[in-house]
Amino acid sequence: MGQVFDAILKRRSIRKYKNQEVSQEKLKKVLEAANWAPSNGNSQPWRFIVTKGEYVDKVCNVFYNWAKDYIPNASYIPEEKVPGMLEYAENFGGAPVHIIVTHEIFEDEIKTKEALMAASAAIQNLCLAAWEEGLGTVWIGGHVIYSEETREILQISESEEIAGIIPIGYPDEDPAPPERKDLAEKIEWLGF
Repeated sequence: MGQVFDAILKRRSIRKYKNQEVSQEKLKKVLEAANWAPSNGNSQPWRFIVTKGEYVDKVCNVFYNWAKDYIPNASYIPEEKVPGMLEYAENFGGAPVHIIVTHEIFEDEIKTKEALMAASAAIQNLCLAAWEEGLGTVWIGGHVIYSEETREILQISESEEIAGIIPIGYPDEDPAPPERKDLAEKIEWLGF
């Protein structure tokens, strides 16, 4: 099996991190990988905001303030999972660094969608490169990336949106691979 395929199959979403700093050298390496993502017309419509310390704490607080009311009342979340999810919500599992990936917004809706697609490819590259560097990541979306408070903390301009917040650090867990739906049910062959 090739290195890329191996990384794709072994990468996991990490929700618990060691209390250990990540060097700027390693962060630059994963950002370099992210920056080499494909984009329509080589537009490269992404931007990366790397945070630690008070910025990480403030964004986690935005998420936790929403989650502490939402999680216990979400009917699809099993009651036994609520405490662990709330603990995770407090600080994204203790990741010391967050990489926020944004994309440009255009008047043309199609260009904006293409920018999101490109930023998503950058996030995938980032997560795979992080795994290769011995780092863990998880892709955070949802309420926190659309919150005006988050945008203010991170000084996001009106001409961009957040595609994801990526907590990154040394993993303090080794989760089992999640189940995947049968690939045959997701493929339609035309003209074969």
